[in-house]
Amino acid sequence: MDVVCWDNCQISGQLENGYVVGVLGDMGTYNNRSQLTARRIKILEDDPAPYMRGPGVPVQNLHYEFKLLLNSIDNSFMKTLLERIFNEATEKMFVNAPAARKIHHHYTGGLLEHTLNVARSCKHAAESYPELNRDLLITGALLHDIGKIWEYEIKAAPQYTAAGRLMGHIVLGSELLNEKIKELRQEGMDFPDKLEWMLKHMILSHHGSLEFGSPVVPLFPEAFVLYMMDNLDAKLFVYKEKINENAGQDELFTSYDSFFGQYFFTYRLPSENNGGQDE
Repeated sequence: MDVVCWDNCQISGQLENGYVVGVLGDMGTYNNRSQLTARRIKILEDDPAPYMRGPGVPVQNLHYEFKLLLNSIDNSFMKTLLERIFNEATEKMFVNAPAARKIHHHYTGGLLEHTLNVARSCKHAAESYPELNRDLLITGALLHDIGKIWEYEIKAAPQYTAAGRLMGHIVLGSELLNEKIKELRQEGMDFPDKLEWMLKHMILSHHGSLEFGSPVVPLFPEAFVLYMMDNLDAKLFVYKEKINENAGQDELFTSYDSFFGQYFFTYRLPSENNGGQDE
């Protein structure tokens, strides 16, 4: 909701990121969107956590499913690598990280939620297309956004870290993979070169094109499927958000979205198995 604060608004306390504020004002609309004209703003001492958005299901449930997927990998090299990457400290950061600053899954636990959605879709793809290597596809899905644990930090909302702005999660994720594989080799594991190349390539190519930040395009089937499933989950999140947040005058279409350059059709056809009726 947009809030307008004019010069006559009374403000108590210092406005800073991460604090809860109480606002008293008058409701109205502007450009077909709800708008509040603030009369008084006060900094509160409340814990911000209860006010902050999270995944649609409890994070504990998502974390449990994540652990199941980790344990489902049979390939010894990939299994050991995943265990080394997702140590206690890294896993804690991963579970609490956002998946983006604004566009999709932009809240605490969002990275875990997004990663699981992508991994589930990759798992189903591997079942539908037996020529795909299931372990490679799921490992790539679990690791594709790992660099985001250093790209963002959560205050009141996700913000870029210095490393995130300078390098981005694709480079940070590839560097982490390189570091952990080097450690395994120093400890005596003969980690296959071609597997290293393929896992790095999946991280580097998962945005699909140079235009969207990938330094290379997907060059083998598992990399292509990962890119498609990552893009699918992010785009479906956008559609759901835009439809749920519809503030347009037309009940069937949202207001024009200048960022995505389109309107969104809001009507949802009821599913028969939900007992819904078409209107």
